[in-house]
Amino acid sequence: MNILIIGASFAGLTAAMDCQKRYPQATIYLIDKEESIGYFPNALNWKVKGEISSWAEARVGYFEGLEQSVLHFLFGWECISIESVSKKIRLKKEESTRELSYDYLILAMGAQQVWEHQSVDLSEKILTSKSIAQAQKSFEKLEEAESVTVIGAGQIGLESLEALSRLPLKLRLMESQEWPLAKYFDQEMVAFIWNEFERIGLDYHFSETINEVSLNELGQVQLSSLQGTYLSDFVLLGTNFRPHTDLVEGLVDLHTDGSILVDDYLETSQSGIFAVGDLIRMPVTMFGQAYLPMINHAILTGRLVAENLLAKKKPLRAVERIVSTHVFGYNLTSVGLTEREANLWLDTSSIRIQQAFSQWDEETIDFKMVVSRKDGRILGGQLVSTSDHIAQMNVLALAISKEMTVEDLLQEAWLCLPRRTDLQPFLVEAANRYLWQKEDRE
Repeated sequence: MNILIIGASFAGLTAAMDCQKRYPQATIYLIDKEESIGYFPNALNWKVKGEISSWAEARVGYFEGLEQSVLHFLFGWECISIESVSKKIRLKKEESTRELSYDYLILAMGAQQVWEHQSVDLSEKILTSKSIAQAQKSFEKLEEAESVTVIGAGQIGLESLEALSRLPLKLRLMESQEWPLAKYFDQEMVAFIWNEFERIGLDYHFSETINEVSLNELGQVQLSSLQGTYLSDFVLLGTNFRPHTDLVEGLVDLHTDGSILVDDYLETSQSGIFAVGDLIRMPVTMFGQAYLPMINHAILTGRLVAENLLAKKKPLRAVERIVSTHVFGYNLTSVGLTEREANLWLDTSSIRIQQAFSQWDEETIDFKMVVSRKDGRILGGQLVSTSDHIAQMNVLALAISKEMTVEDLLQEAWLCLPRRTDLQPFLVEAANRYLWQKEDRE
């Protein structure tokens, strides 16, 4: 049995590792057009911040075990075509080509950042770290840069801005939304970030959309919006992720956003061809299907595809949207719906609790829970803290996915909450406050 895996990022690596365990007699090929694989996408930020001294420190730990396995590695080889009838793929490396046959093909090519408003090739002017080679090249560019514009104030954009603020650069931020992290946090929860922008001397522009990108006569990037024109040496994209599906266009069915249509067991419209990771949409509680390119989703689907390869045993379940980041000394986690999202079709109540602990503890917590007024169902939660409480937020995500009410959280989920943590009383107090508000309304 031949199993071919195209793409050796988190989804591909996980699929390879699990296929090796489940099918020890199979011949497994792991293919990627990059020579060096298995690196975290945060490598560039870590290097800029001095958190790693060498690029090797940014490598994924469990990849070392795969190197000693019986897997066949074809790195530096690019898949240029797939023939589903004969079950063959064609590969190219420089001037060499080769063909491989498959019984099962796993597509794990990941995502790419696309910029649709450029009139010229800007590849040399864009900073990216999708691969370790790109991260190294971007790091070299920063050594000669005087100005950088970050497009997008989401998770990637903010983490990049914090890293770049350590360098002697003139920084600019362009964002079409009204405030940072607007997809995942309500405005008041991220108000502290404005002070951080002022502290690092950031030139920021919100509610402003870039609609044209070009190069001026001096070779600088020229960004144009309805409000103005801005020049920069380099641009870092923190948005516009698209699935890397050019290879399979016309071969398998795609959604309108370019992601691959799969069934509950990750099989595409072509029998024997599966897709995982950033190539597919995920079923998300309260969102239907959504395109959410995240590492945890890549690992989840990489494991699941190995289980379903020979027989469809375990369907892909709906996941809870949970986003976590660390910027400017704060941990930020969002699960479920924001209040702004929930209010689009539901009557909601929100409970916000803020507390600054003693100077010895040096911790602050800002917690918000969004609840449906009609039935008390928990819809979402947001946490900003100087400490990491993602374990407790995962419990809240589980409560949301099970459609628990506030009463359920107090009576049942309480047993699951880690004890003697700072977040525990906040969840309880938020639940009780909602019940008190409900009594007052009635």
